[in-house]
Amino acid sequence: MTALTKNTPRTRVGEGQRFRDPVAAATRIFAGSLVALNAAGFAIRAIPAATRVRGVALAAADNGDGAAGDGFVEIERGRAFLFSNDTTNAVTRAHIGASVYVVDDNTVGSSATGTIVAGKCLDVLPEGVVVEIL
Repeated sequence: MTALTKNTPRTRVGEGQRFRDPVAAATRIFAGSLVALNAAGFAIRAIPAATRVRGVALAAADNGDGAAGDGFVEIERGRAFLFSNDTTNAVTRAHIGASVYVVDDNTVGSSATGTIVAGKCLDVLPEGVVVEIL
């Protein structure tokens, strides 16, 4: 492709916060799971070894018997979601405004060691950590 030389309408895709991602082979994602991408770009339940966080699953996706890309998961990002707080490396009020990190598909923590960014901490409540998925 070449650079623009005139005004060109840009196609909008959804609201820019919801996406439909192909699911990795032999993978089941639960509704409400923090979803990440593996090295090949397929959706998986978030784990520290993933490449990047993608969003939160709006509905379950079961590709347990399928090849990579046979199933899809609807995800949302850019919103505030409540996750469990890690008991080992807890997120505290001192972390508000800072990055928090994936422990698993339901839990975030304050330690960056050996994991990936889940999002930005917006608040810490008795029920868990409010995270904005960027």
